[in-house]
Amino acid sequence: MLSITEAFAKSLSSYLNYIQMPWGSLFYHSAWRQIENHFTSEKKQTILDIGCGFGITSHEFAKRGYTVTGIDPTSEMIAIAQDSALKEGLNIAYITNILQDTDLLADSYDWIFCHNVLEYLDHSKEMLMAISEKQSVNGMLSLIAHNPVAKVMKKAIINKDPQGALDSIGNTQEYSGVIQTDISIYTKDQLVEWLADCGYEVRSTYGIHNIYGYIADNEIKMDEDWNEQMVELELKLSCVSPYKDIAIFTHLIAEKSS
Repeated sequence: MLSITEAFAKSLSSYLNYIQMPWGSLFYHSAWRQIENHFTSEKKQTILDIGCGFGITSHEFAKRGYTVTGIDPTSEMIAIAQDSALKEGLNIAYITNILQDTDLLADSYDWIFCHNVLEYLDHSKEMLMAISEKQSVNGMLSLIAHNPVAKVMKKAIINKDPQGALDSIGNTQEYSGVIQTDISIYTKDQLVEWLADCGYEVRSTYGIHNIYGYIADNEIKMDEDWNEQMVELELKLSCVSPYKDIAIFTHLIAEKSS
């Protein structure tokens, strides 16, 4: 059996590998393009990146001139993010902590990113409430979460496991091969309801990896020309039903209305 340290190192290595692969690049590229659709102010706004990990998204928006704060409970990830920011000459405030336990954050942010964070928490709705308390009125939240529809389809299509797909219907637990741990999965309707309870109104719903995640041939994904065409297709499908409804990830853009 792996020790806790060995298990963490293994999951860290797995995640680093993911973000360096074409499918990891597509995830971030899609998320950033979808967020861009809602940047309406010419003023360079303040951003809080919750669960910032290695700082991939924090770095991208700091390069664009935004004032970015990244927070993550994993000190090893924060150390990598800080080192990378220093090498790139980026002024990003990184904090090793969880949102509920820090008084080092500003009172409110124009934008808050919460990407693939709720899945790993025991009290996800409470996290959304904590997020809302750091969100300026009319501020925007970018929330990305795993889509429970996708886990059923992946078992049936990729794993060719109809029994596993049947067993997954309505099951809120799933295993993440990227982080190598169990995660909780919430429906879009449940997330929308939680956001409303926290004073948010959903402005747009997108999909990420709408059909890409169902393509088992990873070799073709290494082809640059193919990937260029796939990115164009993914961005086109990301805001169109039924494609976005079966995407691997659901991306909600919500406005703090009260």
